[in-house]
Amino acid sequence: MNELLDTFGLLAAAMLDDPLLALANAVCWLDPLWETSDDDLYDEGDGVGLALCITRSAFPDIYAGVVERIRSGAAEKELDSFICGAISQRGIPLDNLEFLGYGIPLNACGIELSDPDLYAARADLLPLVELFGIRPEPGHYNVEVPDCAYTAGRVIADSLVKQADEGLKQVGWALAWLFSCSGNTLIDFDDESLAEIPPLSWDENDLAFAIELIEEADGIIRDVTAGLTLLEANPSFFAALETNIQRTYKTIAKMKGKNDEPRIRLEWPPLIAGGDGATVPDPEFLLVRCDAA
Repeated sequence: MNELLDTFGLLAAAMLDDPLLALANAVCWLDPLWETSDDDLYDEGDGVGLALCITRSAFPDIYAGVVERIRSGAAEKELDSFICGAISQRGIPLDNLEFLGYGIPLNACGIELSDPDLYAARADLLPLVELFGIRPEPGHYNVEVPDCAYTAGRVIADSLVKQADEGLKQVGWALAWLFSCSGNTLIDFDDESLAEIPPLSWDENDLAFAIELIEEADGIIRDVTAGLTLLEANPSFFAALETNIQRTYKTIAKMKGKNDEPRIRLEWPPLIAGGDGATVPDPEFLLVRCDAA
């Protein structure tokens, strides 16, 4: 046995003395998948193998970190935690390695106004949607949304988002989320609708787009939750919003079914941060609250 070990040591030393073989040894040690095809890379259910395949091209530094931990004898649970945490820090929320195989994971924040379950979970939206003529009735499987509600919501949201006042913009984003017209897929689609779209792959362009999309959606959601809070705290502005909704509805009615976007100039009173002595909740708390829907 000693002679066998001595022979192995002799061969290893001879290999390291040769520059080319030493380089080959380093490649095999640092990049164990250097000549492995994607089809042979991992077995079904092998989350770490799948992660190695994806991170090798998408996140080389994360791949190197995983290989280092594997060489150090890290357990699968530790590898799972490291990979999910490292990818999440890059702007792609990841809770479980099994999601990697379905493309870049994206979380939809959108809602469906005709779904009665929405109002069971978010009763705070009822006063706002009622201004648009949306009145959920108990026991019904579908909520009737007036045909012109989405058009009016889009017009009013666009008007508010263009205002100089930051609070008015936040209310505008709240309405853009409510009526699915923000222009951001994650804000305008719910989980069911998002599932019908082909997932983004882990290539460089899709990855950059996904990170930008998620960052934009996070910013919009913060404005949405702040905007909803401002509405609750400003009864006078709430009344002005109702007046402008009715003005917009009348303008739409005069168009008699034309598909053109209604042109109407809307005036908005100033918003008071915190309203009548109210305190604006912390944005992080509001974000959690909104995501829970």
